[in-house]
Amino acid sequence: MRNKWKLNVLLSLVVVVSLAGCSSKKAETASPSAGATAAATSAATAAPASPSKAPVPQELNWIIANELPTADSVKSYDTLSSSQIEIFAEGLYKIDGSNKTVPVLATGDPVISADGLTYTIKLRDSLKWSNGDPLTAKDFVFAWKRLFDPKTAAQNASTYFNIKNAQAINEGKKTPEELGIEAVSDTELKITLEYPDTYFTASLSSVNLFPQNEAFVTGKGETYGTTSENTLGNGPFVLSDWDGTGLKWAYKKNENYWDKDNIKLDKINIQVVKETGTGINLYESGAVDVAALSGEYISQYISNPEYLSVLTLTDSNLELGISANKALQNENFRKAISLVINREELVNNVLIDGSKPLTGIVPKGIAVNPDTGTDFSDEAGVLVKTDVEEGKKLWEQAKKELGTDKVTLELVTSDTDTAKKTSQYLQSQLETNLPGVTIELSNVPAKVRFEKMMSYKFDLALGGWTGDFDPVSYLNLFFSTYEHNHAKYKDATYDAYITKIKTEDATNPQVRWKDLQEAQKYILSKAVVAPLYQGASNYLVKSKVKGIVTHNLGTPLEITRAYIEEDSAK
Repeated sequence: MRNKWKLNVLLSLVVVVSLAGCSSKKAETASPSAGATAAATSAATAAPASPSKAPVPQELNWIIANELPTADSVKSYDTLSSSQIEIFAEGLYKIDGSNKTVPVLATGDPVISADGLTYTIKLRDSLKWSNGDPLTAKDFVFAWKRLFDPKTAAQNASTYFNIKNAQAINEGKKTPEELGIEAVSDTELKITLEYPDTYFTASLSSVNLFPQNEAFVTGKGETYGTTSENTLGNGPFVLSDWDGTGLKWAYKKNENYWDKDNIKLDKINIQVVKETGTGINLYESGAVDVAALSGEYISQYISNPEYLSVLTLTDSNLELGISANKALQNENFRKAISLVINREELVNNVLIDGSKPLTGIVPKGIAVNPDTGTDFSDEAGVLVKTDVEEGKKLWEQAKKELGTDKVTLELVTSDTDTAKKTSQYLQSQLETNLPGVTIELSNVPAKVRFEKMMSYKFDLALGGWTGDFDPVSYLNLFFSTYEHNHAKYKDATYDAYITKIKTEDATNPQVRWKDLQEAQKYILSKAVVAPLYQGASNYLVKSKVKGIVTHNLGTPLEITRAYIEEDSAK
């Protein structure tokens, strides 16, 4: 749920990774290239057709896997919401197809003070909201104050506590007026941090830090971001025909967008399709321009020239409701749960979609050792393994400690095909390998799952996280006061690790790297979460659709610059 990326997170219009529950989406200014196939690369680099030679309608028909939880950028906490908000709104910076941070509403990189604490950013002239109102630096000040105001109850607020006084404001100890952001003029922002942050410029691409129109937001009150009529943006498109709960809505080209001349599409039609087979049928009939693939469908279409695969930086985890369930407060039981899950079998025989088993909390491709260049995950080694016999032994010990031979747990997941298959597999693994354990499945709409997890009242949940190119964006999930610490797990030793990484280690990359590795090893030794797999997103995309940008961090497919090519339109 952040960033910022954080994809988290794992966002523009996208077919959402159905299991990715949250995101922390931010990216490093110089980062690894996106994980996309050659087909995606050619689509992203092809030259747009001239509008005068394109009589075909510039209208895209797209599907996603779940309903839209919120259109309020400040309150957004999941990858699905972020992916949709990025179509009708944008911030100072964005992450491009090479996962580099590039200016959007800003005119260039920030001017950073020698101590790394002050950022000065110039905005483009004559920016406007989609309703024609001027967009100024004050709109960022308003949005950020609202983000940290405890009355807003923004679930991602703590992600940005490196902004001066943000935490104190969020905890009610200071007023929003004391936040470290200032509108020096209509086109200049000054931001002050609590401590230096190498990743801060990249974090400014985060949906949560987008501007908001004060008059419009305050006028709508609690209804802001709940329907298209109650939402205002500044991006390439305007949200329309969304009633807050429906399975269909649209985006229409924003004539007040600063870069409208480079937006080729006139309209994007969105339809929520949860069953993979249904999406493929719609695709084959020509009703939609994209279809998500999973399982056996991938082998069926992998040779199709319209097939596209993107390895994402998204974790899918079995989350444990430790604070809500007494049995899960037993460490041996938690370890047993993780040990009896065969992740290789899950990705190879159930998902069959290019996903990779997770060997730790931080997925492969996030960051490299500043001295050796070794990937974080590779250096960490296999910290998550399958050992059924050891798991059974620990379960026997746990039963003695708990004073019971039977435990029933509810597993909450989204109601997509992939989530259902994964939940059924986990149910089989746990009930077969841990006699006496009963798993009751609850497959619900994504919004309901999010709400259940954020209430901290659940037993087990199939969750996901898209972070950024800073490993701490994944490890922060288990910090005691972090909103997305769904287990509500508290450990003073672990908190000390994370605090040191974020503050004292900021100017010493070698020490910071060592502490990151130690923090991951420590929290996994407590079995607070059962990492499952690093996800891959697989699609069919009509060959007539060009200009798609792929990302392995955040939104796998960015379509705001897409267009329909005349010669291959059908």
